[in-house]
Amino acid sequence: MAEIYQHGQVVIPKYIRDMFGLMPGARVRFSVKDNEIRICPEEDVMAEFERLTSGAGASFEETERLIRKTEGKRKKEWLDVP
Repeated sequence: MAEIYQHGQVVIPKYIRDMFGLMPGARVRFSVKDNEIRICPEEDVMAEFERLTSGAGASFEETERLIRKTEGKRKKEWLDVP
């Protein structure tokens, strides 16, 4: 159980932050499904890219998938849209 503070702030319990490796400055994504609010850690795109390209290197398909997956985020950053 958590309380909603002024400006809509909610504290994520420490055991949950620890489970997901959420550190100060981490970003999360909010969504609504079936009348529930869901909070998901935003994927670290650079960490995933490094994982895909380490060792033998990423296949063409893996690189294309990562480019498609991050396209919306990159457009928002380019346009400086929250």
